[in-house]
Amino acid sequence: MELPTLLINAATVCSSVLLSGCVNIEWRGGMTPSLNWKGNGNESVLSTHNAEAKDFRLKGKSTTADWPDFRGPDRLGIAPEQGVDIDWQTEPVTLWRQPTGRGHASVIIAGNRCYTLGQQGEFEELTCASMQNGSTIWNYQRKERWNDSMGGPGPRSTPVYFKGMIFYLSARGMLTCLEADSGKKLWEQATLDPDYDYPHWGIACSPLVFENMIIVSPGGDSGAVKSYDVETGKLVWTAELKGAGTYLSPSILSLLGKKFLTVAVEGKLCGLDPVSGKTLWEYPWKIFMNNAQIAQPLELSDDVFLLSAGYGKGAEAIRLKKNPNGYAKEKVWKSKNLKTKFSSPILRDGFLYGFSENSLNCLDATTGQLRWRGKKYGYGRILLAKDKLLILGNTGTLSIVEASPDAFEEIASHQVLSKERCWNGPALVGGYLVVRNGSEIACYDLAKH
Repeated sequence: MELPTLLINAATVCSSVLLSGCVNIEWRGGMTPSLNWKGNGNESVLSTHNAEAKDFRLKGKSTTADWPDFRGPDRLGIAPEQGVDIDWQTEPVTLWRQPTGRGHASVIIAGNRCYTLGQQGEFEELTCASMQNGSTIWNYQRKERWNDSMGGPGPRSTPVYFKGMIFYLSARGMLTCLEADSGKKLWEQATLDPDYDYPHWGIACSPLVFENMIIVSPGGDSGAVKSYDVETGKLVWTAELKGAGTYLSPSILSLLGKKFLTVAVEGKLCGLDPVSGKTLWEYPWKIFMNNAQIAQPLELSDDVFLLSAGYGKGAEAIRLKKNPNGYAKEKVWKSKNLKTKFSSPILRDGFLYGFSENSLNCLDATTGQLRWRGKKYGYGRILLAKDKLLILGNTGTLSIVEASPDAFEEIASHQVLSKERCWNGPALVGGYLVVRNGSEIACYDLAKH
């Protein structure tokens, strides 16, 4: 991919500035890069713990509910019941803040511990930290590094927790299973063909647990999707599906009373039998520029699902029908008012909330009609907590918006991370919000006191 002229010319700034820092150049999702001053500060100043914080609510190894997967339970971006009343307007209380590795992985939470993946020099590092104070309990390192001109260094995939195990897919396609309590390696498997052609931004898909299998979908000329036994790492099946890899994570859609493993290869979305890996249906989905699906598909009803993308593409609602020859697909509606790029939309009570490029929009999920157009928040991430949208923008700002189709209403906005690029998804458990970017991770207490 050819770099924009501005990005190439700006790269000379650091060599010409005779001061103690330089300009840090970041691409944040739009078509022009962001230039930010980056000094030579000591990373250790990030390490803080609020000793005056109220009693920690997540006792022992039990929580109100875990956040064990990419985008939370069922990969929907919807927070479970928190068990406490939330104060949405007051600036949140910082519980702790710690430095973390580079990259765009999100966080998961299980058993009162927080897990995330980052780049530390030449090593990819999976870190397990205490939810109470952010201190490192263990870390696991593998000598591996990904770096590209637009996304920068570090892994993109988010780990997943299942039955006392942590699974993660490295930037070079190594699927590793670790013991969640200790970080001990239980098994690992290489998932890529020797001649695998990496997508420009690297492998971003997060592994998916289905029953007792762990499924990855990096794409490839042979076996674009593979499934492994969670206990042994033994290959269960290899799909016949072929095609260049995308950034979409595999997910399960329940349609027509059946579970479909939904995956993407360049130019199309596919529904597979999750037990066997057999392709059951395909839907063409071509996207300008990268032709690679990023935003997750979303189940709208028992027979309709949503696809959405940026780069001018927009969204389409597709009805799946069973017929004697397999499955037919019928377009229900399409809209240019939901041009998601990498932030997946949220469904609540028949209405869709999501970014159209960098503007927050609300659409009727049945008709695709635009209900309102909100503010521009940059290319960030969204999660739903009851009737509130939590938006973590790409400059580390947390905004709270009413999840109502009647009108756009922002309740509050707070700077919760440094203003460098943030594409990492937040997590919310027991009233504690965990956020991270490419240099720091922080936990905030949102409960009323």
